[in-house]
Amino acid sequence: MKFIFFHYRAEERKGTTLIEVILFIALVSMMMGTVLPLLFNATESRQRQDAIALVEQNGAQVMQTIVQEIRSAERILDPPAGGTGYILALQTESSGTNPTIIALNSGAIVLVKGDTRRILSSDLVGVTNFAVDNTSVSEDRQSVAVVLDLRRIIRLHNPLEYLSHFDTVVNLYPDDTLSDDVCSCITPYCDTDANMYTWQICHFGTCVPYADFECVYEY
Repeated sequence: MKFIFFHYRAEERKGTTLIEVILFIALVSMMMGTVLPLLFNATESRQRQDAIALVEQNGAQVMQTIVQEIRSAERILDPPAGGTGYILALQTESSGTNPTIIALNSGAIVLVKGDTRRILSSDLVGVTNFAVDNTSVSEDRQSVAVVLDLRRIIRLHNPLEYLSHFDTVVNLYPDDTLSDDVCSCITPYCDTDANMYTWQICHFGTCVPYADFECVYEY
């Protein structure tokens, strides 16, 4: 009896060589060196566009609110005619909103109406300048110029900064009336001793004092 033996030879498989690994790493490094800058540029471009949109939209909204408040007012109380300041005080018809005060405080634009207070500007932007110039030519022809500068800093590898300037002139046609004024409270003013802007509101027939904002003027 004959035995036939078959010999199977396993296929020899070659392993990955060091040269191949080095070439692979070099190829990946080249690709990353090309792709990553494009990704960073796209991210910075998108964030810059977002910053521009935020500043422009918030600036337009703040200015629109300021214009509405001025046009609905009866009279400019502060700054006086020909004066320039960082706080705008307006007389309104209703004692509930009188006086209406707009000011720059701690890097934000603040609106005070009577005893209520709210911030107009976004906490994502900084207000670098707010100034008002009383350009009235007479008591019955009042006007005010408003200047507002906003800034947004983008925190990236190379920080980017976007600045925008807003300005407008608003005319008033005052009636100089207070429909429910029973107090005759004082006109808002700067308390130079305390360096605080001070005013009073009519509350149940009594003038209640308020103080807010550091008052800095350029007359």
